[in-house]
Amino acid sequence: MNKELIINAEEQEVKIALLEEGKLLELHRDVFNQEFSVGDIYLGIVKKILYGLNAAIIDIGHSKGAFLHYNDLGFQSNKMLESISMNKKFVSNNFEKIEKKESINSIDKILYPGQKILVQISKEPISNKGPKLTAKICIPGRYLVLIPFLEKISISKKIKNAKEKSRLLSYIKKIKPNEFGIIIRTASYNKIEEVLNKELIFLIKKWKKTLKNLIKLPPIRVLSEISKTSCLLRDTLNDDLKSIYCNNSFLCQEIHSYLSLIAPEKTNIIKYYKGNIPIFEKYGIEKQIQIFLGRNVPLENGAYIIIEHTEALHVIDVNSGMNNHMKKNCTESERIDNILKINLLAATEIARQLRLRDMGGIIVVDFIDMSEPIQRKQLYEHLKEKMKNDRAKHKILPPNKFGLVQFTRHRVRPELKINIDNKYKDSAMNYINRLEFVIESIIKNKNHQGIQLHIHSFVSSYLKEGFPSIQQKWLLKYKKWIKIIPRDTFGYTEYQVINKNHKIISSSFH
Repeated sequence: MNKELIINAEEQEVKIALLEEGKLLELHRDVFNQEFSVGDIYLGIVKKILYGLNAAIIDIGHSKGAFLHYNDLGFQSNKMLESISMNKKFVSNNFEKIEKKESINSIDKILYPGQKILVQISKEPISNKGPKLTAKICIPGRYLVLIPFLEKISISKKIKNAKEKSRLLSYIKKIKPNEFGIIIRTASYNKIEEVLNKELIFLIKKWKKTLKNLIKLPPIRVLSEISKTSCLLRDTLNDDLKSIYCNNSFLCQEIHSYLSLIAPEKTNIIKYYKGNIPIFEKYGIEKQIQIFLGRNVPLENGAYIIIEHTEALHVIDVNSGMNNHMKKNCTESERIDNILKINLLAATEIARQLRLRDMGGIIVVDFIDMSEPIQRKQLYEHLKEKMKNDRAKHKILPPNKFGLVQFTRHRVRPELKINIDNKYKDSAMNYINRLEFVIESIIKNKNHQGIQLHIHSFVSSYLKEGFPSIQQKWLLKYKKWIKIIPRDTFGYTEYQVINKNHKIISSSFH
């Protein structure tokens, strides 16, 4: 799979689009001067203890107060608290009892109001909630993750080769300093020892810089996560990434410097974009945002999905659209196979939508009913396969007796929301983009010849107007002439696509 990273630097933020074979897969925003980001480390103050939730509210400078649960303290926190607390004996004794699995399992036995504590943001502020914190501090690199106050060495489960696993563990044991834990990441596979050692030294320097900031008065940020662009490169860079296009020369230099550290052989893929056309328009990203980030998301076969959001629940409905109408003379066996094809296509798009919108919490999908258990299992396995590359933690349940698929997906930052329906309401270009997507999907199916587009007469005139007209641009792009038939009885946004046999192959009349 060929992937590209398109970076659009604006005055207040940087927008980052990840494309896979030209299709928008992820969209990120890096807002300048953002105060609270996942990975940032703060020296905070315990504000109050929530006895009923076995948690504490920590003051890190956010208006809402940050949430720290007892389970997010971790046994290594005793050493962390000792380094910043004057009451070492109190902290140490209590943690010794916890490690011996005695009856103390309450946060108020460990923390008290006014106490200083080192915490890391694990979830950004969402809606009316403050940040979520962890005291299990970690400093991630490309190949290794450094964990202060812990002695344990772990290795990625994705590294299956026993010989390579043994090599990595053996080397890390030799170079690991005392009172540090290490997680060996998947990217370290087959990396030479010099590279791993160099990164470990770099991560330890970052930690020492953090310790120097502990003398400052809390609440204060003592270590910032790297920029979202660098973070994305650190976590996703592989051989599939072929190009990085950026419209800002300073940012290009910054990316070049970062790649020089983590992957010097990849610095040649950075390209500075100087074109007059906005970079997101040049690479078709704006068009894809308009098409795929609305409430209704079209599928290539004329079907579509509807996505509805609430605070913690997302509901996705799969609709066949005109697909069933097109297949009205098919046999029962063909109908069943057609439903499976729609569901499989919808599952592929849903997996992409979750990454694209960064949806989290509980997701419920209402697929088209399938009576065959074999097909339900096939759909379930297909969805798991398509979700395999999703970096967010998730769990998928098999279809239940109502035909619903339920799964959860970990959310660490607010869901990406672009109000397409309002921003592009009554927008001619947005409507034309959707039409073009429909036509492009039909043209990919080589069975359809002599395509006619039946549409309102005003829209028909718009498509034929000028030189080159939109109709002529379609001819150059698809090497097919799309005959446009004006229909006064149609509404402005209604259309039908008909083939040479006068069969409807797509329509807005659902």
